[in-house]
Amino acid sequence: MRISYFNYHHDIQGMTQGAAVQIQALTKGLEQLGHQVDLRFLAAYHQGETAAPPTLKNIRWLRRYGHVPRLLARNISFYRRELDYLRKFRPDVVLAVSSYGTISMASSSRRLGLPLVLFCEAPLEYEYSLFLRQYYSYPCLGRWLEGVTVRQARRVVCISEVLKGYLMRYGAPAVKFAVIPNGVDHHRIRPQTPDQELQLALGLQKKLVIGFVGSFQFFAQLDNFVKLAQTICNDYPEVVFLFVGGGETAQTLQRLNQTVQPAPRFQFVGLVAHGLIPRYLSLMDIVVSPYRGDYLFYGSSMKLLEYLAAGKAVLAPALGQIKEVVQDGYNGMLHEPDDWVGMAEKLKLLIRDSQLRQYLGANARRTIEAGWTWEHQAKRLAKALTQVLVSS
Repeated sequence: MRISYFNYHHDIQGMTQGAAVQIQALTKGLEQLGHQVDLRFLAAYHQGETAAPPTLKNIRWLRRYGHVPRLLARNISFYRRELDYLRKFRPDVVLAVSSYGTISMASSSRRLGLPLVLFCEAPLEYEYSLFLRQYYSYPCLGRWLEGVTVRQARRVVCISEVLKGYLMRYGAPAVKFAVIPNGVDHHRIRPQTPDQELQLALGLQKKLVIGFVGSFQFFAQLDNFVKLAQTICNDYPEVVFLFVGGGETAQTLQRLNQTVQPAPRFQFVGLVAHGLIPRYLSLMDIVVSPYRGDYLFYGSSMKLLEYLAAGKAVLAPALGQIKEVVQDGYNGMLHEPDDWVGMAEKLKLLIRDSQLRQYLGANARRTIEAGWTWEHQAKRLAKALTQVLVSS
């Protein structure tokens, strides 16, 4: 099967590198199954760069109201480039990642009579209105465009059941949807002893490390988290919190930590290349995923899967797909969203009980190997693409 794989993520070495990891892993998995994939990042820039004109970035009102029109305008360029790629590669099917305001993939595939499979990672208009409020999302237009691409696609792949339920509001039949969550490279991310060089560099010898890796965008109430960490650090002098990731929320958490006394023992290493993540995970005894519980939890957390693959003791809120992966007391610990008392109690239990941490970590690794690797997800994606061709 010949597959044209179109993606519209920007800054794939920076803030959207997680999406790039997913795309490249699925591409590799499809190729290992014998398929030919023409992978195209149509809007990718160098880390931190943007295609927005300087005037748009510097004028606040223009940046707010001009962002989405700029996204719509780029469909012209995308459409022309997609037609060129499709005519040269001659695929059997087009696989395209959904992107806010992007409808070019529906037009270019229809122009050449090719079936389109839409890969959806988020409810786009909802995400823009909730998390990207610096831009006016033109919600009616955004929902209409999102509905157009969902209805025109021959099949829609979603990363979670929650997201599937959301997108079904656009009138597409349930049979059109397939749920294929994220996965993890279990060959590269695996249980291992602490990286001594990195441990020494960070001064974490003889410390019990509670870690977090990833985007801080969905981090729960920062002030309550700092209070929890303050209590933990007071009660357990050997505990250090290690944060790997970047963004404005990470900076806010760092500033907030400096305003309390006594300050919890926090270490921030910033944004690191994905290839370095196993080294940092090796230092962590307990890993947390303090996601917010006040919104539609539609994601498929790659970092949670990486925690499990590394054989770590995981503490996470009982949200969305997390509840499908983590069984409380077997391969991790769950707490109710925003239940800081419950979270603190389970965190203290994990700190005190090293045998429990080992038990949870071993079962976590088994869970990944049983069905949450990129190889598993690539097989599911290949099946969905094949079904589209059979039904064409």
